[in-house]
Amino acid sequence: MTLPPNPHRAALAEEAVAVLNRYRDFPSTYALSAALAPMVDGQPRIAVTLTRPDGTPFAQSPEQVDQKLAHLREQTVVVRPFYLPQMKNLWDESDANVFQAVDFDYAAILGYGQGEDGTLFLKNLYFPPVDAFLGGQSPKEDGYHIRLATFNAYRLSLDPRKTFARFLYLAERMGEALEYQYDKQGFFYSNP
Repeated sequence: MTLPPNPHRAALAEEAVAVLNRYRDFPSTYALSAALAPMVDGQPRIAVTLTRPDGTPFAQSPEQVDQKLAHLREQTVVVRPFYLPQMKNLWDESDANVFQAVDFDYAAILGYGQGEDGTLFLKNLYFPPVDAFLGGQSPKEDGYHIRLATFNAYRLSLDPRKTFARFLYLAERMGEALEYQYDKQGFFYSNP
């Protein structure tokens, strides 16, 4: 058995899941729950499940947005992590950051640093919907190359209870972005 070339990726994805789950305490029209999903091409994925706090299934809700979200497979948003070293770059992250197919609904840009003891930790989490992430981009011969450092407007608070959280009602924001994606494309990128 061989170890993956960048073993920090799975640990950083787990930290991102923990951060996203901190937003569970702030439901509005929707609530969210995040978990690690099966890897795709050797890279971690995150699954964020949206629910209605009142327990109404999306397909049975009279709300127009809910009818659109009912088309999302198991009301689960596929999140693809990207890695942004915010320190001296120790690894080449291009194999994780360059992609061919858009098979995700959200991007999680994991800005990471290194502690004094050498361990890596999540410094920043940027969470743009795929439409904002791909805005103005087109694939090159070897895939999409996105400038990850340009998404500061989508930075989430790592602990919304302790520091200002611009997107406190994250599940609500995700529902709006997914509605836009469905209206624009007629499908969700995670399940065309």
